[in-house]
Amino acid sequence: MKKLSVVTLILALSVLANIALIVVVLWLTHTETCDDQHQTPEELSNCTDYVNVFEDLRPGEINEVLEYLYSQKSLQLVKPNKANLTTNYILGIELHVPNKSQALDFLDREGEKPIREAKAILFLPQRDPPVVEEYIISPIPKPSNHYLNPRRNKSIPYRVRQFSNTEMVAAVRLLQKEVATKVENMLKRSYGAAFTNCDDKCLTFTASAISSAFSKKRKLWITSLYQQEFSTLHPVGFQILINMDGINASEWKIEKLWYANKIFDSVDELVHKYENNEIPKLVLRFPEPEKGESTIRGSLHIRGKEFPKIPKAGPRQYEPQGHRYTVHNQHVNYINWEFNYRMSYTSGIQLYDIRFQGERIIYELSMQEIAIVYAGASPNGIYAQLSDSAFGFGNRAYGMMPGVDCPEYATFLGSTILNEDFLEAKNYPNSICIFEHNTALPLRRHKSNSVRSGFFYAGVVDYVLIVRTAFVMFNYDYIIDFVFHQNGAIDVKLHSTGFIMSSLYFSEEEAYGMKMSDSSVGSVHNHMFSFKADIDILGTTNRYVTLDTEIDNKTRKWFENGEYFSQLTFKRRLKRTELQAAYKYNFNTPKYHIVLNNDKLNPYSEPRGYRIITKGFSKQMLPQNVGFEKSMAWSRYQMAMTKRKEEEATTSSMHSMFDGGDPVVNFQKYLDDDENIVDEDLVTWISLGMHHIPHTEDLPNTATTGNEMSITFLPYNYFPEDPSVGSRDAIRVDARLENKGRVTFQRHGTPFKFTCPPQQPDFEEILKNGSILFMSLAP
Repeated sequence: MKKLSVVTLILALSVLANIALIVVVLWLTHTETCDDQHQTPEELSNCTDYVNVFEDLRPGEINEVLEYLYSQKSLQLVKPNKANLTTNYILGIELHVPNKSQALDFLDREGEKPIREAKAILFLPQRDPPVVEEYIISPIPKPSNHYLNPRRNKSIPYRVRQFSNTEMVAAVRLLQKEVATKVENMLKRSYGAAFTNCDDKCLTFTASAISSAFSKKRKLWITSLYQQEFSTLHPVGFQILINMDGINASEWKIEKLWYANKIFDSVDELVHKYENNEIPKLVLRFPEPEKGESTIRGSLHIRGKEFPKIPKAGPRQYEPQGHRYTVHNQHVNYINWEFNYRMSYTSGIQLYDIRFQGERIIYELSMQEIAIVYAGASPNGIYAQLSDSAFGFGNRAYGMMPGVDCPEYATFLGSTILNEDFLEAKNYPNSICIFEHNTALPLRRHKSNSVRSGFFYAGVVDYVLIVRTAFVMFNYDYIIDFVFHQNGAIDVKLHSTGFIMSSLYFSEEEAYGMKMSDSSVGSVHNHMFSFKADIDILGTTNRYVTLDTEIDNKTRKWFENGEYFSQLTFKRRLKRTELQAAYKYNFNTPKYHIVLNNDKLNPYSEPRGYRIITKGFSKQMLPQNVGFEKSMAWSRYQMAMTKRKEEEATTSSMHSMFDGGDPVVNFQKYLDDDENIVDEDLVTWISLGMHHIPHTEDLPNTATTGNEMSITFLPYNYFPEDPSVGSRDAIRVDARLENKGRVTFQRHGTPFKFTCPPQQPDFEEILKNGSILFMSLAP
């Protein structure tokens, strides 16, 4: 038995040794495959341990940052549920994106992985004077220190801070105390509704901030609306000006009221004049369904004559062999494309390290700001000049509906956000969707039906990968797509939809809008959008050249009678400084905009580059440096090019709603130093926009049709020929006369016959968990 035991032991040890050897080999293989310091991007993209230095903070990391910050006694922070106007607290936390030089060293295998850090926005009213500060917390994980954000080169006065929950709670309490009860009877007689004791006939409100360019004190105009679907379509013409200056809410006061197109200095004055019949009395009816309808005009319930007559499902797309893309750690691979994405709480969606065929094309492609400038005869119409970042972007993107907002087969992704709405990091579900899409348009095609050129057809299906998000900024919805084509082109597409803002009808409002109903006017406004494109063409030594189209008037020796002939030509113009590159669109001077690398030539000695094409340039009409305009100096230019600096990271800030007197970010200063931009690391800043004069077809809400803007980044002499020439999504048909019209058909190995049904829409998860669409229902 002892011998048997020894033999058994030897066999067991041998087996264990072999297992250990296999484990070591597998471990070594895994380590080699996932070595982010030495492997190529293609190898890394297939590695489950791919390190994405742009990946958003995970819940556990955010919780570590919270624990660290609350442990810092000098900051005197309280949790948001216990915060008020006089306490220090955290507004939001997100990833602090590493410096570009460090990120590139790591991405290009020349340096160590950058230290992972977080950025926290802190409201610090207990400081003297009160301020808003941005701190960088490092390292992640296990944070041990914090320091002021070096990219924010000025302190942020508390006066210009963005909106917060604590402030709005204090404002509502003031309204309840000073206004709601005193004017309740007047409101019910005027509007059939009130703010309190109203059952199902209530009023609600929205607000317009007064920029520091207009007032040194923090003020807010409140405009009253019927609490119906949707409130901005049902104004009642009762507005209130609140002086919210300082951090002591007991010192806040009602400064003005606007009723029946007249201004009053106090609630008591308004009530007195109303009760004594010294002013006109408005009488509006609470919105009710029209005859024969069950829902009010302006709601999104289906009504009217239904169509089609027989309900039939519309066409759908599906993926017969599954996804042709992968998503891991916020890193996306699609055929020849790869890139990283993230969702910033303060700035919205951002893409980093965009590569095609392994070469970086764009280091950063990101949204910066959405601004909207209204007009009107009422106080709210005059001061409704908004920078939507004041409300946050990352927390406004969630709940996209499968089958409507994105195809059912899309990959739906959530974003982890920490802001004052919750005590801990929250997952905002369905904030981004990624899907491949057949645009139903050939990327390229031609049919030849000629003895001279042959009988053939060749075409390539324009399959694209789309990364989509949608921001809901109270009444407006903005859908943003990043579209990746197989020819190396990228589109940024933006659609606006949602509900218009309206004002109560008075004759003075006719200059600012069309009548939407018997009692309302749709307010004219200008939507403006800012984007950043940090283009790197074969490195960071780039230049900006325009190809200016002109008329060439010349005669030739071989012309009859030596006459002149007019035809198109172009001239290359190198932009040498930032002010030279600041571009305001002029229809009379058409041009191409090219970012290129002058040291990297294609086989025909042309510099390799990318062309920037825009559809949706908009003229910003406000006078320069007047009022809110200074806060959105970026909108003065349809495009600008600057030398890249870490401290010039954004065109705007979350404080721009209030900071017009002295903007926290003044984009004009990026240009005024007029630095050299020849053979430098360049950043392109692009502004899109549209003027919107609402019409009745904007009811119930604005359609995306006709409201599309776009930016296209198109290869320009970058490749010897269109790189989609290698796509197996091509089809070719050849015919020969000698074969009596018989054809050969090429699909290049791509299957095209399938019997599997498309993926069916599954709404069960949404039915079980409404917080997927509505975060306020989250536990």
